[in-house]
Amino acid sequence: MISRSMHTLHPTRASAAGRRSLAWIVTILLTAGMTVLFAQAGAFTTVALVCALLILLATARYPWLGVLLLIASVPAQNFGAIVVSGQALTVTRALFPLAILGYALSLVVRREGLKSSRIVVPYSALVLLIASSLAWAASMSAAAGETGRWLVALVAFVIILHFLIGATDKRILAFIVVIAAAGVFQATYGVTQSLFAIGPESFRIGTQGSRAFGTFGQPNSYAGYLEMVFFPVFWMGVLVAGRLPEHLRRYRIARGQGFTISSAARHSLLVQSVLAAFLTGSSLVILSGIVASYSRGAWLGVAAGITLTGLLFHRWVRRGALIILPAVAILLLGGVSSVVPDAFSERITTGFADLRPFDASSIPVTDENFAAAERMAHWQAGWRMFSDNPAGGVGAGNFNERYDDYFVREQFRFSRGHAHNFYIHLLAETGIAGLAAYVVLIGSLVYLALRVILLARSRFERMLALGAFGTIVSVGVHNVFENLHVLNLSIQLGLIWALIIAAHRRWLSTQLRTPAEIDT
Repeated sequence: MISRSMHTLHPTRASAAGRRSLAWIVTILLTAGMTVLFAQAGAFTTVALVCALLILLATARYPWLGVLLLIASVPAQNFGAIVVSGQALTVTRALFPLAILGYALSLVVRREGLKSSRIVVPYSALVLLIASSLAWAASMSAAAGETGRWLVALVAFVIILHFLIGATDKRILAFIVVIAAAGVFQATYGVTQSLFAIGPESFRIGTQGSRAFGTFGQPNSYAGYLEMVFFPVFWMGVLVAGRLPEHLRRYRIARGQGFTISSAARHSLLVQSVLAAFLTGSSLVILSGIVASYSRGAWLGVAAGITLTGLLFHRWVRRGALIILPAVAILLLGGVSSVVPDAFSERITTGFADLRPFDASSIPVTDENFAAAERMAHWQAGWRMFSDNPAGGVGAGNFNERYDDYFVREQFRFSRGHAHNFYIHLLAETGIAGLAAYVVLIGSLVYLALRVILLARSRFERMLALGAFGTIVSVGVHNVFENLHVLNLSIQLGLIWALIIAAHRRWLSTQLRTPAEIDT
């Protein structure tokens, strides 16, 4: 009778004891299993499986961790890739199912509401147009591969959106800190390559250095990734550094009341100081990596991004620009060779020369203009493809397949993989409809970003939008000379676009508006 009443009075105590017993049983079984696995598979496989198990458990607890790891894996490229059936299983490919799992757990298990945006519509339309080119593409396998890459980028974008819309400041900062760390790794690796002239002979600059290419294999793709990281990290660093005086003031007030009472203020000041130092320091390292790439397209893109975001940041920047910009223009036009090293001045001056259009089929080709002539030859080949197929192009992924029919010169009869201009490349493969869909997508994002930058009062939302807008400008300019929608870079771009939408939603939540205005 007594034992029955005790059980009735303390059901939680009995259930807690049951859970502890179950935990011990599971622990013993896992330990025994890992011991057997270690003996059979070896240390490396065992450690890899244990790490995978821990990641799965962490994702079950924090579903957004899956997509965060996916974004962090973009610069890994082929590092740690495993060849399976002739195909390289990269870290990014391996983590993509984890991101989907986290998304499913969030919707099904945690019962979180579906969060999305109307921006998904033009993005989906673009992917649908790319997929529709399967109907007339000469190579179905190439078209299917290109469609698959864009589809993966779209799915990643939808998942990132879900976890960033309505996210707390800490979660958004976690994403930015992670891409900052990834950017520092990539930039440091690239600068080391440049300083010690590690790389192909064709990447050599002068007699002592070379172009940085990181894990991407090509300087332009490497610099493109760093562009996508630099602006969000830099402007968030400006935000956090700007908050330090207020945190210091609060600490001094609290410190006057005693050491113990000021503990919270002291901890907050320390965290903000470390975060500000990390973000601003990371942005400088990342910028040095872009410089070491010797990518003129990246240099021009970053210059455009810094100029526009700086002018939008504050009126005193606009006033200072009235003095600085004319001086920079004079430097670039006449005196650059006397201020910067020869290798840099040569890249800058030849870069301006390369911007002038010419006919690559007839111009005499020399060692000095070979790169510019090759780029122009690819532009012309791409434009010919579009001229013959203006409605739908030659098919997604089929630029290489059809290049033999359109090259302008025997000397440049072998394709370099793309048109050396993303917009011409998109026209060549998907026609005017594909380019129009892309312009609508980017234009919609620019519109949202400018609304936040110009109208939001919260500095957090403004800095998010500024960082993302700077990336869009920089990548948009660089894409005139390159195709930066390759090598999983579209996943990184998906994060940038999602930051704009998240900032816009946060700003809208503070405004009086109609329901139609809320659904962006």
